[in-house]
Formats: sequence, structure tokens, C-alpha cells
Amino acid sequence: MIIHFKNIHLMTKLIKTLILFLPFVILSCSSDNDNDGDTINKTYKVRYEASCDNPNVTLCILYTTKNADIEHISEDAKEVFVKSPFSTELEMKYGDYCYISVYANGEDGETISDELTFTSSIFVDGIKKAETNNKTVSVSYYLLTD
Repeated sequence: MIIHFKNIHLMTKLIKTLILFLPFVILSCSSDNDNDGDTINKTYKVRYEASCDNPNVTLCILYTTKNADIEHISEDAKEVFVKSPFSTELEMKYGDYCYISVYANGEDGETISDELTFTSSIFVDGIKKAETNNKTVSVSYYLLTD
């Protein structure tokens, strides 16, 4: 009977220990791990906007449409020449690097003033994430991670 009592006592200690540590084990197994695939596969609606305070100037706009290598942005990005203002919307994935630059094209005999102000903006799912106003050139960038 004493042996049986010792086994019950040991079993009770084991159960108490499991009950004490079970919440720690459950909490340490984060449900975020289950959502990692969802986050990595998430897509965002990205809108690029660019403008100049003189609508008659032809803008040279360079923007990324996918995850581009920052060192090769001019090779990986799309380049367009348009009058101000400019806007385009596309879907991009988690981890993509959003980049837009805008400056005056200066060709076709246009007179370019040093007083021109250029604006570039990036919106993600309708929320402005980056905006830059500058003379000569405006560059905005944002990494899609949240």
C-alpha cells in the first residue's frame, strides 16, 4: 500500500507540474506561426502619385512594379514620361520595395526652372506611407512589411 501511495504522490506532482507549465507551453506556441504563410503571401494595393507645381512640364517618372534590387532600380523599374499629375495603382506583395522618383524630363525644348517643386507619394491600401517634396528631383520609397 505504501508503494501505491508513493506512486499516487509522484503522479500528483507530475500532474501539478504539467498544469503549471502547460500555459507556458501553449503561450510559447504562437499562433503567428500559422499566419506567416498568409503574411508572406499578402498582397497590397499600391498607388504611386507624382506631380510638379507646373503642369506643363513633362515628368520623367521611375517606379517599381515588383520587388526590385535597390542597386539596380533603374533597370528593374518602369519609366514613363507624362504631364503632371501622374497616378498609377498596382498590386504588390509582402516584402516588395516600393520606389518612385520624379523629375523634369527637360527635352522637347521645355524650359525648366530651378524653382519647380516635385512631389512623389506612395499609398498602401489607401493610406499614405511616404511623401517627398523637393526641388530638382523627388524620391519616395517604402518597404511592404506590415
